[in-house]
Amino acid sequence: MIELRHLTYFRTVAETLHFGRAAALLHISQPPLTRQIAALEKELGAQLFDRSKRAIQLTPAGKYFYRDTTEIFKVLERAKRNVSSSSTGKSGSLKVGFMMSSAYNILPSVTRHYSAAFPEVDMRLTEYVPNLLATDIEDERVDVGIMYRPEDCSRLVSHTIYAEPLLAVLPKDHRLADKAAISVAELAQDPFVNIPRSIAPVVFDIIVNHCQSNGFRPRIVLEANLQQTIVNLVGEGLGVALVPTSMQAMHLETTVFKPLLNAPMVEVAVIWNKENSNPCIRTFADTAVEVWRKLRPVGN
Repeated sequence: MIELRHLTYFRTVAETLHFGRAAALLHISQPPLTRQIAALEKELGAQLFDRSKRAIQLTPAGKYFYRDTTEIFKVLERAKRNVSSSSTGKSGSLKVGFMMSSAYNILPSVTRHYSAAFPEVDMRLTEYVPNLLATDIEDERVDVGIMYRPEDCSRLVSHTIYAEPLLAVLPKDHRLADKAAISVAELAQDPFVNIPRSIAPVVFDIIVNHCQSNGFRPRIVLEANLQQTIVNLVGEGLGVALVPTSMQAMHLETTVFKPLLNAPMVEVAVIWNKENSNPCIRTFADTAVEVWRKLRPVGN
């Protein structure tokens, strides 16, 4: 049976055309090397070297064999690189889930930087609402997500990327539309459009608690699963809402965004299952943190 060491012996002799020098390079004595080459020739049923002259030469069969073993070693090196890359997160596949508000903020830059840094990773992106994303990460149907921190992180790793303040989104003709900033207490009599607690419990609780700490419980008249839908419904005059600052990027003509006094913060994190061993998760999480460091406003 031909072993890899036999091919290495052959190629070293073929490249030096001298058994003594080849033996020295291989750190073995010459007689065993000569015997191994003879055994290889017997196994192949062909003479690889012409030993009839003072300087040995490759036979036509030896030249063909050298060419073919070159391809073998190229494949082997590629296999070694692939193993190394896959074990360090430089290649492989990665299923990424994201909530839509991140698409107005960090997601485009993260995916662009990650694809440039790790072109051999097959990255698949899918939009989710937060509660379903957390469930699919727990069940390892998704490798990693960019989302609000879930209520229960017991099975998950949660690495906060950034926190952004909530702001008020109002219809364009709202009575407070011309103010530079508002207190949420000024919205106590307004109907609210809000995300359901079942979809994003942490965000729902932050909004309700902020209103209650300012003396009222919001009168929620309409619920929508997606932040961009909430903003659109506000633009139709169906109420007011508190949304993450990143939603300002929608630039709707029918709405105005107003900073809140003492605005509560919402954390956005990279989330993954602690039992998921996909090495690409770590490189993606590191990229997300590094990208935000470059994007974040000075002083934040």
